[in-house]
Amino acid sequence: MQSLPSSVAAEVAETWDDFCFRYLTRRSGDDAALRAVIDADPGFAVARAIAALYAAIGGDDGFDAGTELAAAGAGRTDVEWERSFVAAARTTVEDGLWASERGWLRHQEAHPGDLLGFEMAALLVVMSTSPDLEERALSLIRRARRAAGEHPMLVGIEAMLAQEQGRLDDAHRLATRTLELDPTGFDGAHPMAHVHFEAGDHADGLSWLDGWLPSADQEAPFRTHLVWHAALHELELGRGDDALVRYGACTARGGPGGLFDGSSLLWRCQLLGHAEPGADPGDPRVSEMVAPLTGSVPFTFVGAHVAIALATAEDADGLRRFAADARDFDAPGAAELLPELALGFAAYVEGDHGAASDHLLRRADDFRRLGGSHAQREVFEDTLVHALIGAGRLDEASTRLQARLDRRPSPIDSSLLGRTRGASRTPG
Repeated sequence: MQSLPSSVAAEVAETWDDFCFRYLTRRSGDDAALRAVIDADPGFAVARAIAALYAAIGGDDGFDAGTELAAAGAGRTDVEWERSFVAAARTTVEDGLWASERGWLRHQEAHPGDLLGFEMAALLVVMSTSPDLEERALSLIRRARRAAGEHPMLVGIEAMLAQEQGRLDDAHRLATRTLELDPTGFDGAHPMAHVHFEAGDHADGLSWLDGWLPSADQEAPFRTHLVWHAALHELELGRGDDALVRYGACTARGGPGGLFDGSSLLWRCQLLGHAEPGADPGDPRVSEMVAPLTGSVPFTFVGAHVAIALATAEDADGLRRFAADARDFDAPGAAELLPELALGFAAYVEGDHGAASDHLLRRADDFRRLGGSHAQREVFEDTLVHALIGAGRLDEASTRLQARLDRRPSPIDSSLLGRTRGASRTPG
């Protein structure tokens, strides 16, 4: 792995390795490990550039972006990949995340063994809303694997992409290999959770997760995303109360991850009748968590979950304001995709299911472009199906439910399909 610069002194190498391990495997303590690296070697330019990124795009108030960027500029960059990394980080901090996309992609192409740079390039590709984002992501992964070998992060990401493409046998094989490389790491557990979900293997999937979770880093923010996966299995098994118990762990995470997991889980519970419309047992409520994001979002995927969070509070006026504001958002795809989504959710919470159906149908073919996974995007399909049923458009709802069931088994969808077909045959 080309993430240890030649300029790092031997006494700093162990501390740097600890940071890279924690960061690349999504374990807790990466910020403290990075601080330890900088304290040990203040002239380490790459470490200072990463600290600037933590502050500028990660919201880490333990670092000051300007101070760290200045230190990176004055620090050591003895080889070309270090200079390339610092330059891409500078563009990110000074000009914004999306202005740096081309720089990070150039960096990854020139230095495919740098997994820290790969993380930035891959993030921008998968959040780009580009129609060919999966193909572009696979190209990045394969290039990095040729250079860096079987790193758990790379094998795990390839497993995630395989399950997105419906190649569940490949995904299971890759997830298994990732867990062999790092048994307690999220890079293998995450795609394995998706494989169980996409296979409709909910009882065994829940059992596997509940058996694995105690072995994971209990302080890692990503742990609660696996709790969210467990909650999805609970919903499919008809255990709404248990899903709501896990909802509390999702929102406790805070940050973007808490927003994604918490809002989508609560909205699912409301759609299915496990929680009252507008009710939120969390503290804070997910509709409150999105306040800093209603005027601007870094990714369209974030914006889509802002809409869900507002819907959980039945905030139709907030959704309409968000739709209007989103037309001027700069994140790729946001101005194109978010207004219809937000207007669809606004109509839904107001009980105008026909209008909700029409708004969501205009973007239904683009749900995949929002980013995330099948399991995450299903919440938008769920909303559309419930809107169609509420509007009495049962044949359309049945067609969509059958298409979903053709992809993966689902007790929830099977039940909904039976009800819609039964209702459509009922006279008068």
